[in-house]
Order: sequence, then C-alpha cells, then structure tokens
Amino acid sequence: MSKVPEHTAESAYADPLENPSAQRVASIYRRVFRGSLLAVALGLVLSALLAYLSTRHEVGELFDAQLIENTRVLKGLINHPATAKDWQGLQASLQETLADQVDQHSLMADGHAYEKNLAVQVWTPDGQLIVRSPSAPAHALAPLKVGFHHLDGNAHDWQVYTVWLEHNQHWLTVAERSDIRQELSLNIEASLLLGVLLGLGLAIWILRRELKRGLTPLFELGQAIRGRHAKDLNPIKLNDSAQEIEPVIDELNLLFDRVNTGMARERRFLADAAHELRTPLSVIRLQVQQALSKPASEQHTYLQRLLYSVDRNQQVVEQLLQLARLDSDLAEFEPVMTSLDELVRETVAQMIPLAMQREIELIPQTGRIQARVEPAMIVVLIRNLIDNALRHAPTGSVIDLTLSQVEQQIILTVADHGSGIHPDLIGQMTERFRQGSSADTGSSGLGLAIAQTIVQRHSGSLYLNNRPEGGLMVEVYLPYQPIDD
Repeated sequence: MSKVPEHTAESAYADPLENPSAQRVASIYRRVFRGSLLAVALGLVLSALLAYLSTRHEVGELFDAQLIENTRVLKGLINHPATAKDWQGLQASLQETLADQVDQHSLMADGHAYEKNLAVQVWTPDGQLIVRSPSAPAHALAPLKVGFHHLDGNAHDWQVYTVWLEHNQHWLTVAERSDIRQELSLNIEASLLLGVLLGLGLAIWILRRELKRGLTPLFELGQAIRGRHAKDLNPIKLNDSAQEIEPVIDELNLLFDRVNTGMARERRFLADAAHELRTPLSVIRLQVQQALSKPASEQHTYLQRLLYSVDRNQQVVEQLLQLARLDSDLAEFEPVMTSLDELVRETVAQMIPLAMQREIELIPQTGRIQARVEPAMIVVLIRNLIDNALRHAPTGSVIDLTLSQVEQQIILTVADHGSGIHPDLIGQMTERFRQGSSADTGSSGLGLAIAQTIVQRHSGSLYLNNRPEGGLMVEVYLPYQPIDD
C-alpha cells in the first residue's frame, strides 16, 4: 500500500506566488490576486490621473487669478495722470522689486521658490515702451489688447494679461513665466506617482494577506482530502469553514455517502448471490454426479431434477440482477401517462399459462385508470405479485386481482386463498430471501423485495395482510396525478 504523503501546515498554506511547487493549487489564488491587483492598479492610476488633471486645471486657474490680481494692484497704483518723472520712479521701483537676481543679503533673499517671476511693461497708445521690469523683454509680450494672451518664447513661455489705463491713457502688460507652473505641475505629478506606488505596494501586501486568510478553508479542505485513506468515507468536518466552501463540503459528503451506499449495495448483492446460489450449485453438482453414476435408462429422472434446479437458479439470477439494477438506480425511471388497466390485463394474460398449469384461476377486476408511472416497472411489479400468489395458492383456488382509484390514491390488490403468513413474519416479508414458510415452493424470496423497491420508486406504499377467510392480500398504494399535470 502506498504511503500517503505528509503535508505540513506550512506547505498547505504556502504562498503560490513565492512557491513554484504550489502552482498546481495556485490557479484560484493567482486569478483572484491578479484580477484584484489589476482592478486596484487601474483604480489608483485613474484616480491619480483625474486628480492630476483637476489639480493642474485648478493650479492654472489660481495662477491666472493671481496674475489678474497683481495686474489690478499695479493698475490701481499707476492709473492716474503721470509725468515723465513719475514713469522714471515706477521704473526704479520695478528695478528694485522685480530684479532677476536679488542680493543674498537683501531682505528679499529669503523668498519662496514659487515666488512669481513677473514681467511688467507700460506702453504708450502709439506702441512705445516707456517702462519695463528687469525680467521683461524689450519687445511686446502680447498684442496691446485687453485680456489674456499666451506667448511661446525662445527661453520661456509667458502668460500675459493686458489692461488699458483710462486716466493716463497707457497700456499695462503684466506677464508671468510658465516655468513656475510647470515646476509645480511636475511636483504634483511626482507626488501623485509616489502616492500611486505606495498605494499599490500597500494593496499588494493587503491582497496577499487577505487572500491567504480567505483561501485558508480551501487549503484545509485540500489537506483533509489528501490525508484521508481511500476507504475513509466519513463526512468531512472543518473547524472553521467559509460560507462559500460549505456547499463544496456538503456535496463531497453527499458523494461519500453515495459511494458508501453503492459499496454497501455491492457487498450486499455479492452476499445475497453467494447466499442464494451456494447451496443450489452444490445440489446441481450432486445431481450431475448421481446422473453420471446411473445407467442411461435411469438418467432421465435425474436430468429432470437437474433441469428444475437450473430453471430455479436462472430465475434467482434474473431477480438478483433486476433487484441490483433497481437498487443502483440503473433502471430507467421516466414516468409517463399510462393506462394501468391495460397493463394489468396484458400481464395477467402472460401469466395465465402458468396459472393453468397449476390449475389456478386468475380473476382481474379493473376500471379504466390512467396514471403517471414507469410502465416496465409496473409490469414487473404485477408479475411478481401474481407469481408470489401462484406459489402459495392451493391447486384449484382463485387469485383475485383488483385495480381501483380512491380519491388521490390508486390501489392494486392481489389476494390468494393460501395459508397466509405467520403474523410475526408479515413485517419481514419484503426483506430479501425472506420466505413465509419452510416449504419448498420454488420461491427465491426476492419477489416481494423487488415489488417493494418498485413501489418506493413510485413514492407509494406496499402492505401485507392475512385475509380472515384465509390467504394473503397484498395492497399497493400509488399516488394519482391528473392527466393535465
């Protein structure tokens, strides 16, 4: 006998993504892990992309608003009648506050990295530049037209806002370099990318951890099955099984139960066959030996006995096979609407020659009754009941067979005028190889067992009763289903 391989808890719960030898049980793990990780990654990337686009738009709006605000502040300071001296003072102020480079010892040296790099220009109505900040070029940054403009420069791109100074009749242009916006956007991109990577790493850790915990019952189930002996058909029981695993365990337990029932059925069939055929085969062997030891003139009698024994054993084998097929559900069971009265008459007609041989009269009494049954099984049922009655009815007697319907029940009755059955044995007569008397009537003790099995397949009931006037009455109750069901 091969040794069952040992599986430790560590090997049973090994991470399939880290253990290549566990790939045979890794399909669910990998599928769920990859699918979940893909969903999380797509969600993170999509949310980061939407956040970036939204933030970039809002940052642009904020910078534009501040550019307009700065322009309005400057407009409020210089929008009044001015002389050349005033323009010179404005030029000096812009030179001091918006210098390209601020001395490190200046109070402005501790400014912010995102401090706006502004360019200011003042133009006369005829297009002459009279004031500009140190960072502003000598050429126009945008058309002298009120509103926002964008300039693609060689060194820098500019966002420009231009207004008209009503009181001194000049154009004011305030521009901001776009590299500050780009730098801020790059920083936002880097922050979002870092967040995505950190979120993805955290998602991977959580997914692996939760998948291990979630699939633990499945690994435990596999370990419980691998560790079982081939003959161990007891139900599987897990201490803490998940709700999704319960149906699998239930179906496996049902399968074990069916296998156990099938094996028990086979053992019972073999025991029944051995029990029923052992003695008859020994008798046949003795009869053959006796026939061989006798002269040819005396062998006819022994051969007749031998033929009777062969016929009886043939019937036993056929009934055993029939019973085995019924027990194993191999017999087709497809109920159809059938005329039961016709089945009864046809079966009685088949049994009349055997009844006439024993000088017994069969009297069927049937009404017109249709029911949903399996016709072949019903024929076997009727034949076995009649055969049982023929074996126990005395010569010259009558066997009554009636078919009737009472409300939602169909009743089939077979009554003989034999000696009946001892009251203590009536409840055991549907068991296999059970006979009502020790008299050798050629019965195998399987007829009523087969009848009981067929009745149960039709969800019916079978009853045995001794008649007051003598004999046995077998009653079969079958459920009635209307034709239009």
